[in-house]
Amino acid sequence: MAGWRSRKHGRPDDDDSPTGPLNLPAVEPPPTPDGLIAVRTSLGVSGASGVAQVVGSTAVPQIIVGSPSPPTEPAAIGPNYRSLPFHPDVVIDGWSTDVVTLRGVSQRGHLHRYNGAPRQDDFVAHRLPDGRVIVLVADGVSQAPQSHIGAATATRQAAEWLHCHLNGDTADTDWMALLKSTAWALIERTQTLLELDAPDPRRAEEQLATTLVCAVIEPAGPATLRAFLVGVGDSGAWVLSAGQFVQILGGKSLSASGIASSAVVGLPRVPTEVTPVVVEIANNEVLLIGTDGIGDPLGTGQGAVGNLLREVFDQPGAPSLIEFAHAVDFSRETFDDDRTLVAVCPKREPPQQIPVKVPRPDVPSGLRPLR
Repeated sequence: MAGWRSRKHGRPDDDDSPTGPLNLPAVEPPPTPDGLIAVRTSLGVSGASGVAQVVGSTAVPQIIVGSPSPPTEPAAIGPNYRSLPFHPDVVIDGWSTDVVTLRGVSQRGHLHRYNGAPRQDDFVAHRLPDGRVIVLVADGVSQAPQSHIGAATATRQAAEWLHCHLNGDTADTDWMALLKSTAWALIERTQTLLELDAPDPRRAEEQLATTLVCAVIEPAGPATLRAFLVGVGDSGAWVLSAGQFVQILGGKSLSASGIASSAVVGLPRVPTEVTPVVVEIANNEVLLIGTDGIGDPLGTGQGAVGNLLREVFDQPGAPSLIEFAHAVDFSRETFDDDRTLVAVCPKREPPQQIPVKVPRPDVPSGLRPLR
């Protein structure tokens, strides 16, 4: 692991009108290569219209790791949960700056897709005006009935705090003030949600409790990043380095018998002291920040889920947003919790797109290949 035309005034001629037809020369389209499917571009096309070429497969089966979870069609959010704010089944994000490439996804697990509970995970990823990147990942505590609202509130409040209060030196950040501000936002949100007469931290914990990981990522040299991370609860962070998953933050605590505990203490409870973890990410390494829906099946990283994630990042460029989300949506029996994973690494160029030919069936009546 590394140590990080403007137009003249007046009425235009019809041929120059922005809404008029374009007088473009006719272009003879290329022939359809063998092995590509001809697909109708729209309904009711004129006889002069052709068909577009489709390259690639529309059917993408779910990745299965070991024995799969039972397949299920996602159910709509049940009436026992607040309708607002809206909480979609899946959120996907990803982009690159001059120095950073980021991919992120948050999705309902198989259990919540089956029983109609909302996605209790959430994340925010944002580039600050000075170029630093912040990542917030939260996992609403299952025992808190409106913890999906808690997770959303925590990630947004923490992101706003960092946007307003982060000074020029990340090391000087008041991390305790960050967590206290986020905890108070949860208490105030509970007061509004339940129409309480006064703020009530106990009710906030009962209803909106959530874990939180906050990360600030900055350049630390050529093709190297430095990350500062703090967390509350069992959401975690890892560095994928030389094929190994090195846990640097969070995770489930072990009892005296060595068995992982499922008890979670999260916000609005604030720890008595906060010390950030600081780590540098080299060009061939990846910082991963995720909830226990990823951490539990990943384990030490030596099993099949670790192999899957290694394969995702063991390529010259960054995975596409859909490739990344598809990998996180793997099916494995008993691991049916919501999953959120954000990956950050020194900037990677996107891989060159190589067309994949699809076996061409007989062209249905009414379709014709381009000629």
